[in-house]
Amino acid sequence: MTPPRKVTILGGGGTMGHGIALACLQNSDVEVSIISRRQETVDHGLSLITDGRFGLARAVEKGRLSEEQAADARSRLSGTISYEKGLEGADLVFETVPELIDIKHEALEAAERLSPDGAVIATNTSSILIAELAAPLDNPSRLVGTHWFFPANVLPLVEVARSAFVDSKALDGVLSYLRSIGKRPVVVKDSPGFFMTRFINNYLAEAIRLVELGIAGPAEIDEMVKTGLGWPMGVFELLDASSFEAFYHAQEYLHETCGERYAVPPLARQAFTAGYLGSPELKPGSRGGWYDFLGVDRPAEES
Repeated sequence: MTPPRKVTILGGGGTMGHGIALACLQNSDVEVSIISRRQETVDHGLSLITDGRFGLARAVEKGRLSEEQAADARSRLSGTISYEKGLEGADLVFETVPELIDIKHEALEAAERLSPDGAVIATNTSSILIAELAAPLDNPSRLVGTHWFFPANVLPLVEVARSAFVDSKALDGVLSYLRSIGKRPVVVKDSPGFFMTRFINNYLAEAIRLVELGIAGPAEIDEMVKTGLGWPMGVFELLDASSFEAFYHAQEYLHETCGERYAVPPLARQAFTAGYLGSPELKPGSRGGWYDFLGVDRPAEES
Protein backbone atom coordinates (compact mmCIF):
# COMPACT_ATOMS: atom_id res chain seq x y z
CA MET A 1 0.00 0.00 0.00
CA THR A 2 1.37 3.39 -0.99
CA PRO A 3 0.96 6.26 1.50
CA PRO A 4 -2.72 7.17 1.47
CA ARG A 5 -3.99 10.43 0.02
CA LYS A 6 -7.56 9.92 1.22
CA VAL A 7 -8.73 8.18 4.38
CA THR A 8 -12.42 7.38 4.86
CA ILE A 9 -13.90 6.57 8.25
CA LEU A 10 -17.12 4.57 8.42
CA GLY A 11 -18.97 5.57 11.57
CA GLY A 12 -16.80 8.66 11.75
CA GLY A 13 -19.39 10.60 13.72
CA GLY A 14 -18.93 8.39 16.77
CA THR A 15 -16.63 8.34 19.77
CA MET A 16 -13.77 6.41 18.18
CA GLY A 17 -14.34 7.50 14.60
CA HIS A 18 -13.92 11.21 15.22
CA GLY A 19 -10.73 10.56 17.20
CA ILE A 20 -9.24 8.53 14.34
CA ALA A 21 -10.17 11.36 11.99
CA LEU A 22 -8.32 13.82 14.23
CA ALA A 23 -5.24 11.56 14.37
CA CYS A 24 -5.09 11.45 10.58
CA LEU A 25 -5.81 15.17 10.06
CA GLN A 26 -3.33 16.40 12.67
CA ASN A 27 -0.43 14.13 11.76
CA SER A 28 -0.59 13.71 7.97
CA ASP A 29 -1.73 15.67 4.95
CA VAL A 30 -4.48 13.24 3.87
CA GLU A 31 -8.02 14.14 3.00
CA VAL A 32 -10.43 12.67 5.56
CA SER A 33 -14.07 11.83 4.86
CA ILE A 34 -16.36 10.62 7.65
CA ILE A 35 -19.49 8.63 6.86
CA SER A 36 -22.49 7.97 9.08
CA ARG A 37 -26.00 6.84 8.22
CA ARG A 38 -27.74 9.93 9.64
CA GLN A 39 -26.94 13.56 8.88
CA GLU A 40 -27.28 14.43 12.57
CA THR A 41 -24.49 11.95 13.37
CA VAL A 42 -22.28 13.35 10.61
CA ASP A 43 -22.82 16.88 11.93
CA HIS A 44 -22.11 15.72 15.48
CA GLY A 45 -18.86 14.08 14.39
CA LEU A 46 -17.72 17.15 12.46
CA SER A 47 -18.47 19.28 15.51
CA LEU A 48 -16.44 16.99 17.77
CA ILE A 49 -13.52 17.10 15.33
CA THR A 50 -13.49 20.89 15.12
CA ASP A 51 -14.72 22.00 18.54
CA GLY A 52 -14.93 18.96 20.83
CA ARG A 53 -12.98 18.15 23.96
CA PHE A 54 -10.06 16.78 21.93
CA GLY A 55 -10.77 18.74 18.75
CA LEU A 56 -8.82 21.16 16.60
CA ALA A 57 -9.89 24.31 18.42
CA ARG A 58 -8.78 22.85 21.76
CA ALA A 59 -5.45 21.83 20.22
CA VAL A 60 -4.91 25.44 19.14
CA GLU A 61 -5.80 26.69 22.64
CA LYS A 62 -3.22 24.35 24.16
CA GLY A 63 -0.52 25.31 21.68
CA ARG A 64 -0.39 21.89 20.01
CA LEU A 65 -1.48 23.30 16.65
CA SER A 66 -1.22 26.73 15.08
CA GLU A 67 -4.38 28.37 13.77
CA GLU A 68 -3.00 27.89 10.24
CA GLN A 69 -2.50 24.15 10.84
CA ALA A 70 -6.03 23.83 12.24
CA ALA A 71 -7.45 25.69 9.24
CA ASP A 72 -5.55 23.38 6.89
CA ALA A 73 -6.92 20.32 8.72
CA ARG A 74 -10.47 21.68 8.46
CA SER A 75 -9.98 22.22 4.72
CA ARG A 76 -9.16 18.52 4.29
CA LEU A 77 -12.21 17.31 6.26
CA SER A 78 -15.60 16.36 4.86
CA GLY A 79 -18.62 14.39 6.02
CA THR A 80 -21.43 12.62 4.20
CA ILE A 81 -24.26 10.12 4.54
CA SER A 82 -23.41 8.75 1.08
CA TYR A 83 -21.18 5.68 1.09
CA GLU A 84 -20.59 6.18 -2.63
CA LYS A 85 -19.34 9.74 -2.19
CA GLY A 86 -17.33 9.11 0.97
CA LEU A 87 -15.56 6.00 -0.34
CA GLU A 88 -14.78 7.37 -3.79
CA GLY A 89 -11.01 7.55 -4.20
CA ALA A 90 -10.25 6.25 -0.69
CA ASP A 91 -6.86 4.58 -0.24
CA LEU A 92 -7.47 3.51 3.36
CA VAL A 93 -10.80 2.86 5.09
CA PHE A 94 -11.22 2.68 8.86
CA GLU A 95 -14.49 1.03 9.95
CA THR A 96 -15.72 2.15 13.39
CA VAL A 97 -19.42 1.20 13.41
CA PRO A 98 -21.02 -0.45 16.51
CA GLU A 99 -19.61 -3.73 17.79
CA LEU A 100 -22.33 -5.91 16.25
CA ILE A 101 -21.45 -8.45 13.56
CA ASP A 102 -24.35 -7.77 11.20
CA ILE A 103 -23.76 -4.00 11.25
CA LYS A 104 -20.04 -4.44 10.69
CA HIS A 105 -20.59 -6.91 7.84
CA GLU A 106 -22.88 -4.41 6.10
CA ALA A 107 -20.33 -1.59 6.46
CA LEU A 108 -17.37 -3.72 5.38
CA GLU A 109 -19.19 -5.10 2.34
CA ALA A 110 -20.03 -1.53 1.30
CA ALA A 111 -16.40 -0.52 1.79
CA GLU A 112 -15.21 -3.38 -0.42
CA ARG A 113 -17.82 -2.70 -3.09
CA LEU A 114 -17.43 1.08 -3.31
CA SER A 115 -13.76 1.77 -2.58
CA PRO A 116 -11.00 1.39 -5.20
CA ASP A 117 -9.64 -2.14 -5.65
CA GLY A 118 -6.31 -1.25 -4.06
CA ALA A 119 -7.79 0.30 -0.93
CA VAL A 120 -7.02 -1.35 2.40
CA ILE A 121 -9.91 -1.79 4.83
CA ALA A 122 -9.21 -1.67 8.57
CA THR A 123 -11.78 -2.55 11.22
CA ASN A 124 -11.65 -0.97 14.67
CA THR A 125 -13.33 -3.96 16.29
CA SER A 126 -12.30 -4.48 19.89
CA SER A 127 -13.48 -8.07 20.14
CA ILE A 128 -14.75 -9.76 16.97
CA LEU A 129 -12.52 -12.16 15.06
CA ILE A 130 -11.11 -10.50 11.96
CA ALA A 131 -11.64 -13.74 10.03
CA GLU A 132 -15.32 -13.68 11.03
CA LEU A 133 -15.69 -10.09 9.85
CA ALA A 134 -13.89 -10.94 6.60
CA ALA A 135 -16.15 -13.91 5.83
CA PRO A 136 -18.61 -12.14 3.49
CA LEU A 137 -15.91 -10.23 1.60
CA ASP A 138 -14.91 -11.29 -1.89
CA ASN A 139 -11.30 -10.46 -1.04
CA PRO A 140 -10.68 -11.02 2.70
CA SER A 141 -6.99 -10.25 2.27
CA ARG A 142 -7.84 -6.52 2.24
CA LEU A 143 -9.09 -6.54 5.85
CA VAL A 144 -6.79 -5.67 8.77
CA GLY A 145 -7.77 -5.30 12.43
CA THR A 146 -6.82 -1.93 13.95
CA HIS A 147 -8.04 -1.60 17.54
CA TRP A 148 -7.60 2.04 18.63
CA PHE A 149 -7.97 3.38 22.17
CA PHE A 150 -9.83 6.38 23.53
CA PRO A 151 -9.05 9.16 22.90
CA ALA A 152 -7.79 7.85 19.57
CA ASN A 153 -5.95 11.02 18.58
CA VAL A 154 -4.06 11.07 21.90
CA LEU A 155 -3.22 7.49 22.91
CA PRO A 156 -0.36 6.04 20.83
CA LEU A 157 -1.25 2.33 21.01
CA VAL A 158 -3.08 0.63 18.14
CA GLU A 159 -3.52 -3.14 18.53
CA VAL A 160 -3.22 -4.59 15.02
CA ALA A 161 -4.88 -8.00 14.57
CA ARG A 162 -3.61 -10.19 11.75
CA SER A 163 -5.97 -12.80 10.34
CA ALA A 164 -4.81 -15.84 8.40
CA PHE A 165 -6.20 -14.24 5.23
CA VAL A 166 -4.54 -10.83 5.33
CA ASP A 167 -2.20 -9.76 2.55
CA SER A 168 1.25 -8.92 3.93
CA LYS A 169 1.45 -5.75 1.82
CA ALA A 170 -1.87 -4.54 3.21
CA LEU A 171 -0.72 -5.24 6.76
CA ASP A 172 2.66 -3.57 6.24
CA GLY A 173 1.01 -0.55 4.62
CA VAL A 174 -1.30 -0.01 7.58
CA LEU A 175 1.58 -0.41 10.03
CA SER A 176 3.66 2.10 8.07
CA TYR A 177 0.86 4.68 8.01
CA LEU A 178 0.11 4.26 11.72
CA ARG A 179 3.76 4.82 12.57
CA SER A 180 3.89 7.87 10.30
CA ILE A 181 1.12 9.55 12.34
CA GLY A 182 2.83 8.87 15.64
CA LYS A 183 1.08 5.66 16.65
CA ARG A 184 2.77 2.60 18.14
CA PRO A 185 1.11 -0.41 16.51
CA VAL A 186 1.54 -3.83 18.11
CA VAL A 187 0.67 -6.88 16.00
CA VAL A 188 -1.28 -9.70 17.65
CA LYS A 189 -2.83 -12.96 16.49
CA ASP A 190 -6.47 -12.98 15.46
CA SER A 191 -8.52 -14.15 18.45
CA PRO A 192 -11.75 -13.02 20.18
CA GLY A 193 -10.88 -9.85 22.10
CA PHE A 194 -7.22 -10.13 21.06
CA PHE A 195 -5.15 -9.17 24.14
CA MET A 196 -6.29 -5.73 25.23
CA THR A 197 -10.06 -6.25 25.30
CA ARG A 198 -9.80 -9.54 27.20
CA PHE A 199 -7.51 -7.83 29.69
CA ILE A 200 -9.40 -4.52 29.99
CA ASN A 201 -12.90 -5.99 30.07
CA ASN A 202 -12.03 -8.25 32.97
CA TYR A 203 -11.09 -5.35 35.22
CA LEU A 204 -14.01 -3.21 34.02
CA ALA A 205 -16.47 -6.03 34.71
CA GLU A 206 -14.93 -6.69 38.13
CA ALA A 207 -15.25 -3.02 39.07
CA ILE A 208 -18.95 -3.14 38.15
CA ARG A 209 -19.41 -6.30 40.24
CA LEU A 210 -17.76 -4.61 43.25
CA VAL A 211 -20.17 -1.68 42.96
CA GLU A 212 -22.99 -4.22 42.71
CA LEU A 213 -21.79 -5.82 45.97
CA GLY A 214 -21.64 -2.44 47.72
CA ILE A 215 -17.92 -2.66 48.41
CA ALA A 216 -17.23 0.75 46.87
CA GLY A 217 -18.98 3.30 44.70
CA PRO A 218 -17.89 4.56 41.29
CA ALA A 219 -16.28 7.73 42.69
CA GLU A 220 -14.24 5.75 45.21
CA ILE A 221 -13.13 3.19 42.61
CA ASP A 222 -12.18 5.93 40.14
CA GLU A 223 -10.19 7.73 42.84
CA MET A 224 -8.34 4.55 43.86
CA VAL A 225 -7.28 3.49 40.37
CA LYS A 226 -6.09 7.02 39.55
CA THR A 227 -4.20 7.76 42.75
CA GLY A 228 -3.18 4.19 43.58
CA LEU A 229 -2.38 2.84 40.13
CA GLY A 230 -1.61 6.04 38.25
CA TRP A 231 -4.31 5.60 35.61
CA PRO A 232 -5.24 8.84 33.81
CA MET A 233 -8.97 8.01 33.95
CA GLY A 234 -11.06 6.10 36.43
CA VAL A 235 -12.91 2.90 35.48
CA PHE A 236 -16.33 4.55 35.37
CA GLU A 237 -14.98 7.73 33.80
CA LEU A 238 -13.57 5.53 31.04
CA LEU A 239 -16.83 3.63 30.58
CA ASP A 240 -18.76 6.90 30.35
CA ALA A 241 -16.29 8.61 28.00
CA SER A 242 -15.32 5.81 25.63
CA SER A 243 -18.79 4.25 25.33
CA PHE A 244 -20.20 1.77 27.79
CA GLU A 245 -22.20 0.44 24.85
CA ALA A 246 -18.99 -0.73 23.15
CA PHE A 247 -17.87 -2.50 26.33
CA TYR A 248 -21.27 -4.16 26.66
CA HIS A 249 -21.39 -5.59 23.13
CA ALA A 250 -17.76 -6.72 23.34
CA GLN A 251 -18.44 -8.46 26.66
CA GLU A 252 -21.43 -10.29 25.18
CA TYR A 253 -19.27 -11.50 22.29
CA LEU A 254 -16.47 -12.60 24.62
CA HIS A 255 -18.98 -14.44 26.82
CA GLU A 256 -20.29 -16.26 23.76
CA THR A 257 -16.86 -17.17 22.37
CA CYS A 258 -14.60 -17.46 25.44
CA GLY A 259 -16.81 -18.66 28.24
CA GLU A 260 -18.39 -17.81 31.57
CA ARG A 261 -15.53 -15.71 32.95
CA TYR A 262 -16.68 -12.96 30.54
CA ALA A 263 -20.33 -12.94 31.65
CA VAL A 264 -21.98 -9.51 31.64
CA PRO A 265 -22.50 -8.34 35.25
CA PRO A 266 -26.23 -8.04 36.08
CA LEU A 267 -25.80 -4.37 37.06
CA ALA A 268 -24.26 -3.67 33.65
CA ARG A 269 -27.24 -5.30 31.96
CA GLN A 270 -29.58 -3.09 34.00
CA ALA A 271 -27.72 0.08 33.01
CA PHE A 272 -27.59 -0.89 29.34
CA THR A 273 -31.26 -1.87 29.01
CA ALA A 274 -32.27 1.34 30.83
CA GLY A 275 -30.50 3.37 28.12
CA TYR A 276 -27.45 4.59 30.07
CA LEU A 277 -24.88 4.12 27.32
CA GLY A 278 -22.26 6.70 28.30
CA SER A 279 -21.74 10.44 28.00
CA PRO A 280 -24.56 12.02 25.94
CA GLU A 281 -21.96 14.47 24.60
CA LEU A 282 -20.23 11.59 22.83
CA LYS A 283 -23.20 9.22 22.57
CA PRO A 284 -26.28 11.19 21.47
CA GLY A 285 -29.47 9.58 22.71
CA SER A 286 -27.89 8.11 25.83
CA ARG A 287 -29.66 8.86 29.11
CA GLY A 288 -26.28 9.35 30.77
CA GLY A 289 -23.36 7.48 32.22
CA TRP A 290 -22.72 5.38 35.30
CA TYR A 291 -22.86 8.23 37.77
CA ASP A 292 -26.25 9.22 36.35
CA PHE A 293 -27.54 5.64 36.41
CA LEU A 294 -26.51 5.14 40.03
CA GLY A 295 -27.69 8.60 41.09
CA VAL A 296 -24.41 9.62 42.69
CA ASP A 297 -22.39 12.82 42.37
CA ARG A 298 -19.42 12.99 40.05
CA PRO A 299 -16.14 14.04 41.65
CA ALA A 300 -15.28 17.68 40.97
CA GLU A 301 -12.90 18.03 38.02
CA GLU A 302 -9.37 18.99 38.96
CA SER A 303 -8.34 22.40 37.66
